[in-house]
Amino acid sequence: MQPKLVMFGLVMASILLFGCTLGGQPAQNVTNETPAPVEVVKTPTFTIASPTPGQVATIAGSTGDVTLTLSYQNLALKPPGGAAKKGEGHFRVTVDDGQPATVSTRTYTMANLAPGAHTVKVELLNNDRTKYIPAIEKTVSFTVESEKPAVYVPASYEVTINSFVYTPSEVNAKVGDSITFTNTGAFPMSATCFLEGKQVFDTRVLAINQAATVTLGQEMDCTYYSTTQRSATGRVVVTSNSTG
Repeated sequence: MQPKLVMFGLVMASILLFGCTLGGQPAQNVTNETPAPVEVVKTPTFTIASPTPGQVATIAGSTGDVTLTLSYQNLALKPPGGAAKKGEGHFRVTVDDGQPATVSTRTYTMANLAPGAHTVKVELLNNDRTKYIPAIEKTVSFTVESEKPAVYVPASYEVTINSFVYTPSEVNAKVGDSITFTNTGAFPMSATCFLEGKQVFDTRVLAINQAATVTLGQEMDCTYYSTTQRSATGRVVVTSNSTG
């Protein structure tokens, strides 16, 4: 056989074999799948809701507590622990130059603050206690003042004197209060108080339809009387007007 014919036969055999191999492979389905969207985690933010800058907080005693309230967005508060994960974390709160506190709640009690100026610094930290980059922190200055005692408003009482009787016969009052005695009877009368030999108050003798007012300037329990009729008596009890 001629070499050219042999070569031609080999080429044709290779073509047929290659074609059979291709024909035996199963067809593959090609689909256009949309890739899953990538979740975008927003950067957390927060504000100090209270105390506000320059706020004056009042306390009842020589020291007191002030509540720190935080408002935040895009943040899941968690106690420290684990790897840093954007969108999670906790706060570090420093009042003045004190020891920093770890806070994983919306509110925090700043305890035992004395009257005067104070500064609170709040930093957002990752789960692993590292700072967010860039840093996310806020600082607020405020003032603490002691509550001013309430001012006592004096009360006024009315006592009538008629037929040697004081009505009402007893008055319970506080220091600074006053009593107006009015003689509505037919005889001159007074309201006179002595304690331990010292005159505390005296209306002097009141004529018919005459009145006099006395101010109660001290704590006492006094049985007063009329200088014109010693058997006519009344009682006044005076206690402190302290509002504390």
